[in-house]
Amino acid sequence: MQDRIYRILLDGEWSLEDLMNFSRVYFQNYSFIYCLDSSVEYFDNSRIESVLSQYELRGGLSYVNIYDVFKSHVQKFDRPQVESIQYASPGWLDLALDVDVALQVAKVIGIYLSLPVAIAETYKRLYKIFAELQELRRKHKLTSMKLDADKAAHAQKLTQELASGLGFKNIKQLDEQTKDIEESAKLMMAHYRRISKMAKFVQEGKAEFPVYTDNELN
Repeated sequence: MQDRIYRILLDGEWSLEDLMNFSRVYFQNYSFIYCLDSSVEYFDNSRIESVLSQYELRGGLSYVNIYDVFKSHVQKFDRPQVESIQYASPGWLDLALDVDVALQVAKVIGIYLSLPVAIAETYKRLYKIFAELQELRRKHKLTSMKLDADKAAHAQKLTQELASGLGFKNIKQLDEQTKDIEESAKLMMAHYRRISKMAKFVQEGKAEFPVYTDNELN
């Protein structure tokens, strides 16, 4: 069991709301990486590919729904479970889960924190492209309206930059699965928002996500 435990270090003052938000956002990030950017040997990638090829992330509610889909595709024995928790200064939270995926989450948070301003700027530029597209759709009452070729190419480049800034390796595979630049971009934008929420716990001195060289906790 020891090799399935990942320890998150806790410090500072936590509210009940902090604990609820942390639990929700951690599982969202874990599920996203588990399904789209990990090498879990027994994971059936074709099921996710089928979902993504039919999914449309045009509405805000869809983002919540797609994360529920990701969570439902995590194998039962890989879903994060609290093994132990100690609230002190410092304290810890031991989770039983797929440690390789947990370490990847930790690495992504570290990459994000190394260049948060640059990554945020990429996100803002990408957001602006699709906000303008949404306004055109509203104006012309054409929900199927797409980006023109130049803007689509620019959006794809920014999506690749955002993926790189989040340590996301499988952006080419994601494009093949969604078969739509907008869908890939909006998935990466949703991932950015949730990683930034997770990183905030580090920035506030409430949590650390160690990148272990082995599975030893001590």
